[in-house]
Amino acid sequence: MKLLNAIWDFIKTLICCVVVLALYFGVGSFICYRLFLDNPQGIIGYIIGAAILVMMLFHVFCLIYAGICLIKDAWDGRRKKKEGEDEMSREDIEEPSQPEPDRSPDPDHPLSADELASFSVPDAQESSCEKATDGPAEKEERTHHHHSGCTVVIGVLLIIAGAFVDVYGTWSERSNLFKQGVAAYEAGDYGNAVQCLSQTTGYARACYLLGICYYEGKGVEKDWDKAFHWFHEGAKMEDNPAHDAVRDAQYMLGLCFEQAIGTERDMGKALICWGKAAKLGHAEAQYRVGQTAILEFQEFDDGVKYLRQSAEQGNPFAMRFLGFAYEGKNKAESDDWYTKAAAALYKAAKQGDPRAMHDLAGLYRDGKGVANDPAEAEKWFEQAAKTYLALAEQGDPDAQCMVGGFYARGIGVKQDAAEGVKWFRKAAEQGCMKGKALLGLAYFEGRGVKQDEAEGVKWLRAAAEQGDETSEEFLSEHGN
Repeated sequence: MKLLNAIWDFIKTLICCVVVLALYFGVGSFICYRLFLDNPQGIIGYIIGAAILVMMLFHVFCLIYAGICLIKDAWDGRRKKKEGEDEMSREDIEEPSQPEPDRSPDPDHPLSADELASFSVPDAQESSCEKATDGPAEKEERTHHHHSGCTVVIGVLLIIAGAFVDVYGTWSERSNLFKQGVAAYEAGDYGNAVQCLSQTTGYARACYLLGICYYEGKGVEKDWDKAFHWFHEGAKMEDNPAHDAVRDAQYMLGLCFEQAIGTERDMGKALICWGKAAKLGHAEAQYRVGQTAILEFQEFDDGVKYLRQSAEQGNPFAMRFLGFAYEGKNKAESDDWYTKAAAALYKAAKQGDPRAMHDLAGLYRDGKGVANDPAEAEKWFEQAAKTYLALAEQGDPDAQCMVGGFYARGIGVKQDAAEGVKWFRKAAEQGCMKGKALLGLAYFEGRGVKQDEAEGVKWLRAAAEQGDETSEEFLSEHGN
């Protein structure tokens, strides 16, 4: 049993030593690889890496030396033990041992003073001095263990220092890459921006800008699946909501769910994303939430609350919708919001916003917030059509749908249904749900193209599969 316990203790000790050594040499080798090859950090990194390498080589030598010493000590001990056994055997043969007389005290016969002295205990001080006295070998062994322990501590500290240099250097490098990527994006160098930002996706703004690049095809081929992925990654970083990029990513993610961009249409998820962005102060998200609350859920008070928050940030579209929301409920409030909207839309339109141009033209046409002026309305509709056309020619699917609608109804341009179908097709072929629905209706009803119900059903079904409720209802009503 004692033998088994000894063997088990030896195995446990061996396993512990192997694990510790594997960790020490494994981590040390990895840090050296990082500092020398994978992620060099300049002269400091090279110095620390070299020190770690030297220390590990020294400890390999120490392990080999310790192994040789253990083998030598074991061999010497075995030889001395054998020599001692041989000597004892010779003594036993030459002088047989005689039993010593029993000198234990007899209670019936008291001992004399001389006899008591023979049973005295050896001097304690002499005994302790003898035990405390070590030979040169023992002192050398203690010194060796002390030095070995110090070198191990130094080696571990060097590895920790190397890891710190590696991590700090990586963080610093990525921070610089992130700044370069943002600067490149703002300068219009989208190819370089994508290259830099792809290596710094730990930043919410990097994820958001990558999403925009893939969404609009800036510096890369347009890819809505990747755009959705990066918006999703940026939106997940809610632990740092101070960055505008988090709420921007959440808003764009909601837009992807609404328009089935890179995912299936899901208005529930879209509202969740917009709700998160709205709470972080995103004006357009607040407008979307308020608009949906009133139109889809008839939640007037909640809708107005979000619309007011958006309007207070200067969102002209929220102001315009508030004017619409108060119609029939409070004329004075409605007129006031329409007036504010007209002023804000005019300012945005002058800055080149085609959506503001379109909505401003509508106010002039309807005489809301401004005097009724058909000529001014037509002027702004034409300007909106030109601006949207420029965007459509760059491949923007939303702009392509708008241009198609302008041509189909003759708003801002000469009516041309066939030209409208052309732009609907361009949007549909990019995977735009709205473009598919409009193209399907054109084929089904024969507007701008030869009537072909089968082709129309094909495109309408494609839109319905992406989650377009209007297309699904239309197909159901017509038995498809």
